[in-house]
Amino acid sequence: MAVFSQKKNPFPVTPVSAATAGSQSSVVGKTLLIKGEIFSDDEILIEGRIQGNISVKNRLIIGREGVVEADIEAREVIIKGKVTGNVKGSQRVEIVPDGTLHGNIQSPRVVIADSGFFEGSIEMHQHEDKGKAKDEKQADTQHQPAGNENANPHKLFRK
Repeated sequence: MAVFSQKKNPFPVTPVSAATAGSQSSVVGKTLLIKGEIFSDDEILIEGRIQGNISVKNRLIIGREGVVEADIEAREVIIKGKVTGNVKGSQRVEIVPDGTLHGNIQSPRVVIADSGFFEGSIEMHQHEDKGKAKDEKQADTQHQPAGNENANPHKLFRK
């Protein structure tokens, strides 16, 4: 008969919650300076300094300690720190209290908090629904005159 000892694992495994398991994010720390271009499919939190261009397919958060001198393009941009450059959000751009943006915004939704600072211009365009354009096209074809399908509806008829 064997006796098994129960040693405690020096590296305990901690379970990961479902909320953090499905989403990934990258953090640019307070002491980090990046010069150049950043591309990411995942969320990015910037607490350091960035100089250049940023393109993110998900959410970009500039933290309270973040200083960005770049043109930004992301699905959603949340500015808590300082940004100098143009910001394009495909869904939304938000400047929270104490957030600062010197540059232009292009987004269908823009939120500027009461004590947020913004200097620049805003261009807001709604996304054109593909379904809406399709419905309009179908409506146009339904208004054609009945009869010969190949007939030109703009042709003048003479008797």
